Amino acid sequence: MRRISGVVMVGLTLAGCTYGGGDMADPLTRKFHWFSYVAGDDIRATCQAGTPDRFRLVYNGVYDQQLRLYEVDSVRRLLSVKVTAPGNASRLSGDDLLAPWRAVEGSVPLEPAAYAQLVDDFTAAGLFGPPAIGRELPSRGYHWSAASCKDGRFRFTGWTYPDAGFEALPFAVTLFAVDPTGVAVARPGPIAVDPQYEEKLRRGEVTSFSLKVGADGMVR
Repeated sequence: MRRISGVVMVGLTLAGCTYGGGDMADPLTRKFHWFSYVAGDDIRATCQAGTPDRFRLVYNGVYDQQLRLYEVDSVRRLLSVKVTAPGNASRLSGDDLLAPWRAVEGSVPLEPAAYAQLVDDFTAAGLFGPPAIGRELPSRGYHWSAASCKDGRFRFTGWTYPDAGFEALPFAVTLFAVDPTGVAVARPGPIAVDPQYEEKLRRGEVTSFSLKVGADGMVR
């Protein structure tokens, strides 16, 4: 069940559209498909015996501040990365009015050994084990979510700060180390009380929500 705070129903309803592919670097695509993307609906839809393994890791460094999207393509052995940050007016142009909100993108080819190590990191972090049923993944906080298809089985789970070991998750250390975007990671820490944010939330100008890990995927 999604817990929604503030007057953001319209935005979250749009974000509930099913994701079937598309450019998540585009702010409008993110707006319409965010929850479905994080849940891995497109991965689940094609996950069956004999299909290639797929891994999608999302780092939420406070939703309105930074999102880091990591996709691992097991066929091409390619890591694709997209990183968002607050709108940067310096990137605004007449040719692209959405430029300040587009994600910074990059990709890294993975040698067989590097790919195998990354999958081992996923295993060590518990990505393929029992999901953390009931764990809340709040937008105004720091968390990882993972949707994957491995050996024909779909899984979804997540990790939150300040849980023990969050900052030392094996895959997080690896992904941050090879991230090609050049955008500094929003490191986890306490969330300070922000009266301006609270007022914007009251007026419906910002979005706040919490996702939840279920026994068989992200709970709707």
